[in-house]
Amino acid sequence: MNLNITNKDVLFPIGVVARMYKISVATLRLYEQEGLIIPQKTIGRHRQYSTNDLKRLECIRRLIEEKGLNIAGIRMMLSAIPCWEIKPCSEADRNNCDAYISSTSPCWMVERKGPKCQFENCRDCSVYIKTSSCDNIKEIYKTFWRSE
Repeated sequence: MNLNITNKDVLFPIGVVARMYKISVATLRLYEQEGLIIPQKTIGRHRQYSTNDLKRLECIRRLIEEKGLNIAGIRMMLSAIPCWEIKPCSEADRNNCDAYISSTSPCWMVERKGPKCQFENCRDCSVYIKTSSCDNIKEIYKTFWRSE
């Protein structure tokens, strides 16, 4: 499914998104629980998905259906993104952040975050936004994981 929606403020409820991608609401909740996506939530805790979230879902579905990855593989792939380089973070931030030290989850899912990210909304984080599309993840790896 390729979306060409230009209004970035459009939000889709979870049931509509599930029908769009022919998956269950439980699957969308599992993706959230596993740290693959962070839907926006209303005051009543109803999940809503932006066009950026839909791009991320397209990426997840493509990785599962076309590339044969499972959820653990996708989570590991996202955990390897060097968020500390993208931000960039100071040495003190890095040393106080599980994403840098030991995590096997994406940086937006770690419990102990460095001072730079501690109070940031992860949905608005440049790392989360930049990794919403499958098309640029390999480029991110090539840019930041270079041999010394």
